Amino acid sequence: MVAHLDPLLSVPTETGPPSSGHRNKAPAHARDDRDRWLSARELDILTAVAEVALPPGHFLEGAGRETAEATHRYLSDIPREGIRVFQAALWAVELSTLPTKRRPFSELSREARLAALGGFEQSRVLPIREVLRVLLTPLKAMHFDRPEMYRHVGCRYELETVRDEKPRWLARVTDGREIEEDLDLECEVVVVGTGAGGAAAAYELASRGRAVLMLEEGHYHRRSSFNGRPSRAYRDLYRDKGMTVALGNVNIPVWVGRAVGGSTVINSGTCYRAPARTFAYWRDRHGLPRDFSPEGLGPYYERVEAMLGVAPASPLHLGKIAGIIARGAEHLGLRHHALTRNAPDCDGQGICCFGCPTGAKRSTDVSYVPAALARGAELVTAARADFVDIVAGRARGVTATLGAERTKGRPPRLRVRADAVIVAGGTLMTPLLLRRSGACLSSGMLGKNLSIHPASKVMALFDDRVDPWNGIPQGYSIDHFAEEGLLFEGSSLPFDVTALGVPWSGPRYIELMEKYPYLASFGFMVQDHSRGEVRTGPGGRPLLLYRMNERDTRLLQRGVEILCEVFQAAGARRVLPFVTGHDEVNTKDALARLRASRIRAGDIEVTAYHPLGTCRIGTHPARSCLGPDHEAHDVAGLYVCDGSAIPSSLGVNPQMTIMAMALRAAEILHQRLG
Repeated sequence: MVAHLDPLLSVPTETGPPSSGHRNKAPAHARDDRDRWLSARELDILTAVAEVALPPGHFLEGAGRETAEATHRYLSDIPREGIRVFQAALWAVELSTLPTKRRPFSELSREARLAALGGFEQSRVLPIREVLRVLLTPLKAMHFDRPEMYRHVGCRYELETVRDEKPRWLARVTDGREIEEDLDLECEVVVVGTGAGGAAAAYELASRGRAVLMLEEGHYHRRSSFNGRPSRAYRDLYRDKGMTVALGNVNIPVWVGRAVGGSTVINSGTCYRAPARTFAYWRDRHGLPRDFSPEGLGPYYERVEAMLGVAPASPLHLGKIAGIIARGAEHLGLRHHALTRNAPDCDGQGICCFGCPTGAKRSTDVSYVPAALARGAELVTAARADFVDIVAGRARGVTATLGAERTKGRPPRLRVRADAVIVAGGTLMTPLLLRRSGACLSSGMLGKNLSIHPASKVMALFDDRVDPWNGIPQGYSIDHFAEEGLLFEGSSLPFDVTALGVPWSGPRYIELMEKYPYLASFGFMVQDHSRGEVRTGPGGRPLLLYRMNERDTRLLQRGVEILCEVFQAAGARRVLPFVTGHDEVNTKDALARLRASRIRAGDIEVTAYHPLGTCRIGTHPARSCLGPDHEAHDVAGLYVCDGSAIPSSLGVNPQMTIMAMALRAAEILHQRLG
């Protein structure tokens, strides 16, 4: 899991030599704060964990009470169930030493505490490792999100704020937080969501003269909001600060956006057309027509590529990681190349996933949405869609709440009357909205068929500097194994995000982080056959259930093995897959042992970025929610144009396919409106 932090909660430090991490008692005024959700005892436990998990290194300061306090402040606004999980993890660690040491964890010596944490970290039992992960993720986030930590390793902490332009089309944007009374609007088509699908569909309809209203739950963040800090981006641009996790035999963080532009604002900018094998599967499995083929969607892909300025990444900004991967792949005879991206003017800032500060990445907030607004569409932000209004079996509009985050008074309601409704809230949120509305229920498939495109990574330490903060974070690829469902893509990470991606603690962890300038990282994704579902969870948030099957687990293991071999061939001093029982694979013998082992699903660090399929298209109403035209089987005038409509995992980054299918669906809707 990646923790997400508020930049206003950066931890102050004293000047001078690295801190010893000594656990000072909290000041009296802090202990008397009745608004605190952690007790003084629990803060002592958290401090005891921080001291030994994040000790001082040669030049990096150690963690202590201030890190624990900052973590406490950061977590104060997470959902109540999240707080309970954190507290349960605290007490699990505190009480774990009673049977053997007859004393709680926080009262043990530093050496005994370090040994106790090692027991959690090295356990073969996933839930035990997860206990420590729950505590260390926010602790690491708070500890490393500080300018002085960045200075120690020689990289930039944040960018200067730029001045936003004020184009004319901004007059067509209404901030829902500024509306004080209930509001009624009318249009021909209301579009819920402004990500890859919603924005493309809105643009297509507005270009054809339709009266279009876009609704977006998040806010419209301009370039001045993008200062390169992951902490600020997680707070402002990611749903639930990025804390959405698919629960199952392995707990997998699933990251999606929540802003104008949706997940296109926070993705890496990688652009692929779906492979022919995937379209063939759709025809054979779901009976989809030849419209869904490389030839059928080809014209729509071309229009998307023109809008986004898709082209191969510039060699000037690929970073040293590209050369490392090219060297290793070439030695092994593997096909490799620069990725195609939607950032024609990219200058290699290296922070694509936290909002592009130059506007070079053509996410929908700087492409399709402005283009739709310039053609007469309207946009209301901070508008949370509550229901699709259905009358006599036909979608007639949307009811939404404006500025739902306000703390005083009842938020005003927005009622939109429309001839047609396009839902494009994303794979996680669309099924929740449709279920609340009583739509797409006839097949029993709504919310099911979830694919997530599981991903993992391998890191490697080199003798020469890698400087991973310089260059495109995802600009290079090995596609030699694509037909097997394995796609390798670059994944260089900022310093504090790298700190979260290393599942270690203690001295060896700090030693590795001090070598960050020499650390390379590369990732891969598997075209999953595993499936899950999205349900309505506590507080109306999505609850993801996903069980990784044996086939995908073996494919993940193969991906790790291949990357280990690539890094070895490239001359790495240490190769770090972070696989349980195989922390380091530095030699051919170690690689042979990894290949001979049978890794379990929870033994590999897994994340996910491309959820799809929870409201899929198909020809059979008993096996799908939508027809090939994207209209709901059981509600006329209701269309779904986002990742949830895609029938299966694509095996590649999905944004261009979502956009191409949305353009096609918008054309169909335009013709039907007459």
